[in-house]
Amino acid sequence: MKKIYLYIILTILSFSTFFSQVQTVDSSLIDGKENKVDTTQKNLFLIIKADGTEYLGEIISDDGREILILTKSLGKIFLNKSSLAAIKSTNELKIKENSVIKDFRNDGPFTTRYYFTNNALPVKKGDNYAMINLYGPESHFAVTDKLSLGFMTSWIGSPIALASKLSIYSKYNFHFSIGNIFGNSMYLAGARTLGGLHWATLTFGNRQRNLSISGGYGYINDNGNIFNHDLGSNYSLQGKYAFDVDNYSTYEINTAVRNTLDISRFYDNKFQDALVVGLAGISPVGKKASFIFDAMVVVNQKKDIKYTDYYVNVDYYDYYSGSQVNETFKVGKGELTNNGLFTAIIFMPSMRFNTSYETAFQISLAGIITSTTDRIDFGSEKSSIPLPTVSILRKF
Repeated sequence: MKKIYLYIILTILSFSTFFSQVQTVDSSLIDGKENKVDTTQKNLFLIIKADGTEYLGEIISDDGREILILTKSLGKIFLNKSSLAAIKSTNELKIKENSVIKDFRNDGPFTTRYYFTNNALPVKKGDNYAMINLYGPESHFAVTDKLSLGFMTSWIGSPIALASKLSIYSKYNFHFSIGNIFGNSMYLAGARTLGGLHWATLTFGNRQRNLSISGGYGYINDNGNIFNHDLGSNYSLQGKYAFDVDNYSTYEINTAVRNTLDISRFYDNKFQDALVVGLAGISPVGKKASFIFDAMVVVNQKKDIKYTDYYVNVDYYDYYSGSQVNETFKVGKGELTNNGLFTAIIFMPSMRFNTSYETAFQISLAGIITSTTDRIDFGSEKSSIPLPTVSILRKF
């Protein structure tokens, strides 16, 4: 069970997707004259009424008392300014070739990620957002049109991880990015446990509908001993002294053998690494909902100890004779060896509901399936754990 949670931390992560289908937009908006297309770029605004109703569109006119806006769903609307709570710039423009106003899922920071991982679509400067999860909060800031930085943590502030994403290439329906996560245990274990995850993502598609494939390398160095890493003794006495607890000489024999072999008593495996492959995608369902498929496969080389016969001649004190005794013992000397693979598959099928331009709610019926293959015993062990969860996204 502890290894399962170890790879969940490795996973503090990340990764994502491939393309299914590109959704096209309407060709033009008619403004008074047939077949005349507005090719100018104009700012889009989020208009919020006092009753909470929101409109996303272009402000056509403002006479001080009322404004005329052009929206995608309702067309032109006159709104009395006294009924408005706020008018916010979205830092977005109508696209030049097709001046069709976009809906909630065409732009914004939420389009750059799935439930847990992200895609390779570029961020836009100023598209900052926070995500509130059951296990803790995270926040991401777009410092340029290609680079975003963020952090994530638990509700006790430990562990904490810093994340970055850089869009390398984005043109038409092909996008490529790289990302990094560095984590530290902070208050837990005196900040001595740390880890990281580094990956690359290919995304095919647009912001409403896309599919991504990602691959990366993760690791953790558990100097704080949060997890149990003792794999076993470096030696194993053969014969009666391996189990004869009533013999007063057992301790003396064990100590003598250990000192003679001049090796530490236990193997541990504090540094562990893994390969991570991600597959994720998103597709619209209805006017404001989207289906998300998010999955990761984590593969780790399992370590174990293989014992071989070894004879050692030692001197020890025998309580029965009351004298020093020299004797040869058969010892099983251990060597660290690879013993199969540990595999964890994390499935996160989810639904996202864009309640407004600045907020979204998502729910995931996540789960983990683990499999351990043992080369020495030629056996395998499988287990699964359901992890349903919900989160809220908020642009700021």
